[in-house]
Formats: sequence, C-alpha cells, structure tokens
Amino acid sequence: MGYLSNNRFCFYWHICYIYVIFIIMITYKAIKISHKNSPIIADLVYKTYAKFNKGEADKESFKNYLSHYNSSANSEDDLASRFKTSNINFGAFFDGKLVGVIRGKKGRIINLFVDEHFHNKGIGKNLIKLFERQAIKENSSAIKIRSSLYAVNFYLKSGYKKTTGIRLFKGIKEQPMKKIIKK
Repeated sequence: MGYLSNNRFCFYWHICYIYVIFIIMITYKAIKISHKNSPIIADLVYKTYAKFNKGEADKESFKNYLSHYNSSANSEDDLASRFKTSNINFGAFFDGKLVGVIRGKKGRIINLFVDEHFHNKGIGKNLIKLFERQAIKENSSAIKIRSSLYAVNFYLKSGYKKTTGIRLFKGIKEQPMKKIIKK
C-alpha cells in the first residue's frame, strides 16, 4: 500500500510539475517590439540594472548608465532615439506587462534584461533564441556581447564564449563574449 501511495504521489507530482512548466511556457509571449515601447523598456532596464549590477561600476559610471534609462528624467523622444540604434528588438510580456527585453543589431546584443520575478523561467533563453534566429536572417555568422559580470554564467550556458578578460567600458566592468551561429 505504501509503495502504491508513493508511486501515485510521484505520478501526480510529475503531472503537476509538467503542468506548471507548461503554464509558465505559455503564459508569456515574446514579440517584436519597437522604439515606441521605449518608456517601458527603459523602466525594465533601469530597475533590473540597478538591482543586479551595482557592484560592477564606480559610483559615477553606475549613475551615468542609469541616467540613460530613467524614464522620468528623459523625454519619450530621447528614449526613443536611444532605442532606434537597435533594429533587432524582442519583448516578453506576461499579463500585458513587459517582463523581458532583448535588443541589438546585426552581430551584437546591446541589452538583455529580465524582470527579477521572472528569472529562471526560460524567458532570457527564449529571447536569445529569437535574437539569434533574426541575426541569422540578417546574415550574421556570430553574435558579440559585452556581458555584465552578473550575466556571464547565463551567456556561457547559452553557448557564448569569453573572448578576452574583463574589460572596463565607460567605467563599467564587462566581459566580452561571442557565439558563432549557424544557419
């Protein structure tokens, strides 16, 4: 009886586990976004960078980086002009709220940020896959990124390799990385 109970529990647990994963995978959608979404993109970048990247720059550089994404201090036009530099842009939405964003251009990821409450749910991984597919369509053979130190392990798991040691870019510590992509 105990054996059957445990097996039944295991069986139900696996069904529940699979169901939860299925729910998580279908409750957000990743779509192309444009510079018209710049205020909500800026808010996500600002909030996430402030939370996870504080120790990666000197105080002035950290403040300066955040100032570019402060939607209450920048006009919509200023934010939009900043985001127009990227032509590959995808956002992940959950219940109508932006919870993840990736943006860049042929051969380079500029930003990848996921709301802290949605880490480890596959959103970043799926955004990278969308970006890579689009980069292939644009005839890129490799994608580069200057990764934050916080995100290095995420990129390593996604197939990116360190190209040099840690560098300083505008007072911010970054790890240059690259991935060769195939059609």
